[in-house]
Amino acid sequence: MKALTLAAGLAILGGSAAMAGDFNFTVTNMMEPGKLTGPIIVVDAARAEATMFNGGKPSEAFTSMILNGDPRPMNGTMPDAVAGPILGTSGPPGVLINGGETASADMFIEATTLRFYARANFGDDWVVSGVWDIAMGGGEVMLHAYDIGSTEGTGKITVAQENVIKLVITEN
Repeated sequence: MKALTLAAGLAILGGSAAMAGDFNFTVTNMMEPGKLTGPIIVVDAARAEATMFNGGKPSEAFTSMILNGDPRPMNGTMPDAVAGPILGTSGPPGVLINGGETASADMFIEATTLRFYARANFGDDWVVSGVWDIAMGGGEVMLHAYDIGSTEGTGKITVAQENVIKLVITEN
């Protein structure tokens, strides 16, 4: 009986173990030129969840990031979750990703599920976001832009535009 219990416990631990590996993340802003996104931030979804969301809505810190465009204050509150940014070369301060632009970064990842986010379409209260099960290895994911409802005063998250960022993940 002890062996069966131990085996079941190890199976559960094995199923929840984080994937560790070196990956390249290549993003392409699929919007037209002039439509900028902030740097795409890659985080461990499980570790970042409590900081980014509160009761299914964007937290105060996440809302501030979306409205102000600077991810550093929020990222500083969850350093163990942040894998890194994918920086573009456009707009002041030279880290934004313009429509049609492609940017990439290599990162060592230790997580099961990744979340990607960035401010989108400056001038709106939009965020680009998506998740990927990194245990599946590399692949391609399309990120959508979401309106967080701040301007409207609703606080309701709705899809603003689909497929605004193409993200290709390859194992190094």
